[in-house]
Amino acid sequence: MDLAIFSLIVSVVSVSFAIFFGLKNNKRTDTKDIEERVKENTRINFKLDTIMESTKEIKVEMSNLKEEMQMHNDRIIKVEESARQGHKRIDTLETRFNEFVNKFMGGGNHE
Repeated sequence: MDLAIFSLIVSVVSVSFAIFFGLKNNKRTDTKDIEERVKENTRINFKLDTIMESTKEIKVEMSNLKEEMQMHNDRIIKVEESARQGHKRIDTLETRFNEFVNKFMGGGNHE
């Protein structure tokens, strides 16, 4: 009978240790999984922050480009108006020159 009780105690202790170490190992695996997920989430958050900063920089650059384009647009309008006025002056000078030639040179068409 002593042998049966001893075998039973050894079996109970063995099963207890197996359960204890199995749970402990499972807990360690869960901890490692959590650590890996935290590392991955940290990497993802860093990348998202980098993308967000890049997007902000692009928005600022786009705003600056829009302002520059508006300034160029305003300058082009002024240049076109100046060219239009210059063409009117040239047309006026051409008309006056033709009148002068006709008046003082005897009327021929000298173009």
